[in-house]
Formats: sequence, structure tokens, C-alpha cells
Amino acid sequence: MNNCEIRASIDDRNETIGKKIRENELKHIPYILVLGEKEETTGTVSVRRQGGENVGTMTIEDFAAYIQNAVKEELDNN
Repeated sequence: MNNCEIRASIDDRNETIGKKIRENELKHIPYILVLGEKEETTGTVSVRRQGGENVGTMTIEDFAAYIQNAVKEELDNN
């Protein structure tokens, strides 16, 4: 696959995770990675797609493979 850049930002405001998810959903961010205490303990991230779809919990390595596949599919369809 060609090199591609993926933009990311961290919302580290002192707000609840639920509020941050709601606000970022309104910004139409395609993927939101949630890192709470549980995820920190297990070394995983919870992945949500825009529109509220809960993709599930996975390791960072699994998410990297997941997003690379999603980008490849998007590029192949265009």
C-alpha cells in the first residue's frame, strides 16, 4: 500500500469521556479512539465510527491494521 498520512488529535480536556465522544461525533470525525482507565489497564483502545457504530476493543496494532485496510478499501473504491 502507498504511504498515507492519517491525522489525529488528542482531546485531553478535563471533561467526561461521554461528553467528549458526543462533541466529537458532532464534528463528523470518522473514527474516535477511546482510552479510559480500563483500556489503559488492558493495553487496548475502544474504537467508534462516525454515526455511533461501536467497532469494538482492540490493541493498537490491530487498530493500525484495521485502519490501513479501511483506507485501502476507500482508495480502491475511488
